[in-house]
Amino acid sequence: MNIRLLTILTLSIAGGIIKIVGGALYGSKALLVDAFTSFGNILAAILVIYYYSKSLAPPDKDHMFGHHRLTIAGPIYTVVIYSAIFGIASMQLIDIAGKPYTVSEYAPIMAVIGFIIYIVAIGLSRGVDISFKIYAKFTGSELIESIVTIVASLSGAYLSYIIDFMGAIILATFIIYEVYFSIRNIIGIVSDETSKEIISEIERELTKLNINIDRIRVRKIIEDIYHGDITIKVPPETSISDAHEIADYIEGRLKRKYNIDLTVHVEPE
Repeated sequence: MNIRLLTILTLSIAGGIIKIVGGALYGSKALLVDAFTSFGNILAAILVIYYYSKSLAPPDKDHMFGHHRLTIAGPIYTVVIYSAIFGIASMQLIDIAGKPYTVSEYAPIMAVIGFIIYIVAIGLSRGVDISFKIYAKFTGSELIESIVTIVASLSGAYLSYIIDFMGAIILATFIIYEVYFSIRNIIGIVSDETSKEIISEIERELTKLNINIDRIRVRKIIEDIYHGDITIKVPPETSISDAHEIADYIEGRLKRKYNIDLTVHVEPE
């Protein structure tokens, strides 16, 4: 494993442990729920990165169009992990609902320490390859959760435990949002949705080449990778070799510019 990625994961695990300790020892339920989501983020991000690396494998006899869609395993596991975490967090909150508790002034201190650790982790994630950027997305959500936790635990310690409890509910609700976002991502991948922006770019590109377009069909395989086919019309007197040359040129040009694997069909006008 890359040393930088290992460092980021180690920092994230340390941040999660600090939040667990802070929530368990110093009474903040918001900090405890935040700790659950921290470990969920770590596990989900590891799986996303793992399956992304698998998707980079070249085509083979069993996957003739490549392994790109292995990346869908990441969002699927994210849904499973976050659903489990939501169940655990909900049971914790239901168990203490209506029961007063005390939040120590040390709880927000632990939350701040966890926040600083995640800032360092995100800083290490900048300017590196895509797998780090995927992980940075998860740690980025941790910063938002950490801010909510700091405010909730601080208010819980000096004002009322009810504020800390409400902060825990907000964090649990955020878990549901993460589940919804992942499900929407899965649906987008499996439904072969297209991209109007990419189609517009193709039309603009072929118009510049004075190509007569009959039909364009494009589907998104994963983010920034597309498959499709185009039907173009050429003058009837165009030779077969010239038609093939035009088709090859279009396929190569669009592959280089937009990372689109296209089949170009040529028909006489």
